[in-house]
Amino acid sequence: MKKYINQILSLTLLVLVASCSVDDVEPYYQLTGDNAVRDEKSAQSVLNGVYDLSREFDISFFPLHLAAYGNEGVMNGYLSGNKGFNSNTVPVENPFLSNLYKGHYKIINTANFLIGKLEEGAAVGLDDEREAGMIAEAKFMRALSYFSLLRYFGEYYDTSSSYGVVIKSDFSKEIVSLPRNTVQESYDFIIDDLDDAIANGPSDISHSFAGKVASQGLKAKVLLYMNAYAQAATLASEVINNSEGYTLEMDYASIFTNTYNSSEVLFAPYHGTGSEGGTEMAQVKKTTYSENLRSLADAQVNGVDDGDLGAAVDSTNYDSRFEYAYSDMTKGVNDNGKYPFVSNPDSEGNTMYHLRLAEIYLVHAEALTRDPNGDLTEALSSLNTVRVRANLDPKTSTNTATLLEEIRQEKLLELFYENGEPLFDLIRYSILGDVNAEDIKPSLDQEYKYILPIPDRAIIGNTNIEQNPGY
Repeated sequence: MKKYINQILSLTLLVLVASCSVDDVEPYYQLTGDNAVRDEKSAQSVLNGVYDLSREFDISFFPLHLAAYGNEGVMNGYLSGNKGFNSNTVPVENPFLSNLYKGHYKIINTANFLIGKLEEGAAVGLDDEREAGMIAEAKFMRALSYFSLLRYFGEYYDTSSSYGVVIKSDFSKEIVSLPRNTVQESYDFIIDDLDDAIANGPSDISHSFAGKVASQGLKAKVLLYMNAYAQAATLASEVINNSEGYTLEMDYASIFTNTYNSSEVLFAPYHGTGSEGGTEMAQVKKTTYSENLRSLADAQVNGVDDGDLGAAVDSTNYDSRFEYAYSDMTKGVNDNGKYPFVSNPDSEGNTMYHLRLAEIYLVHAEALTRDPNGDLTEALSSLNTVRVRANLDPKTSTNTATLLEEIRQEKLLELFYENGEPLFDLIRYSILGDVNAEDIKPSLDQEYKYILPIPDRAIIGNTNIEQNPGY
């Protein structure tokens, strides 16, 4: 199992876990000593640790599980914790699920430590602007972690629900058992963090770090989930028209060969060479596409079922993005061209694409379409910007229902096997009455399956946590 906190350990900033409990607000790793953050260098080391924790084994290939749980694909080989994901019957005792849950709270707790130390002025000699920027980066990572936890384990699609996540903003040195916050409270905390990240986050930063534009993009996405459509559309437009050089790649393949250096990647983890250099997304080799994705990709060209993945490039009669990922000519060593590097000591590791500009175009399109006062022509333009890049014919309808479904399908075609977004779209659309999730993924036949169970070990460690309905 990868451990990306070695540099922090070497500085004695982290020590071994203090308890075997997996209570979600417990300090899985405790930062030690009052001088752990004492200057800019030590503060940066802790911040690097926050980023590194997001690449840990138990987090860094979960999009593959989400793809199987939704309508993107299936696991056709063994992956850690894969039990129940293809069939939407994940057991509460799945140990991988527990480690996933715990892993996100490690990020949160370390971010809390850094934020607290910086706010109390522990980093001597650190200028105010850099201090605010570091806090902003830590808050982005905390917001991203809470947003992930909320979508995995909370009723994120219902702001009136009591089934949110446990929110804790202070570093924990001891086990603290707290009840779940409501979904609205969870979103409020995430938005507050992102507002700070937008106000104080660094500009013109490497795409493997959390800058101002990435924070705007994530907030636009969160607002869409909250049904705050006008705000989401406005912020998405700001991201699209950014002044920091983020722009769509001219061709789809360049996104993945350039990885986090791509001009359209808003945030993706750093990767380097060697087996410790990247995430575990190379395990995509143990998955394949769903029939839902294949048939949709086939329908984009000629409108008939005549796709051929063995044909020459540009002759497969499939959507060019699906073709790039899965044709015999371009699928590569991982059987998915989006992940062209295999993880071994002699090559770059793979990365995770948390957020990129093409998704923001589609967030913009959906938000405008759902906003009663939204401009459907502008929404159609954002949708077609993504389609034209894929060499597809532009869509023409401004009928609300038709346009919404075309946007959902486009996000599936654009983002499959990247960040799990097609699953969350399917659930949101089903809750809003636009589609029936069961018609698209038959095993999503009951609403309680729309989210995962709280892991049994978390409930054992924190008896104040209420299990999700149905589990």
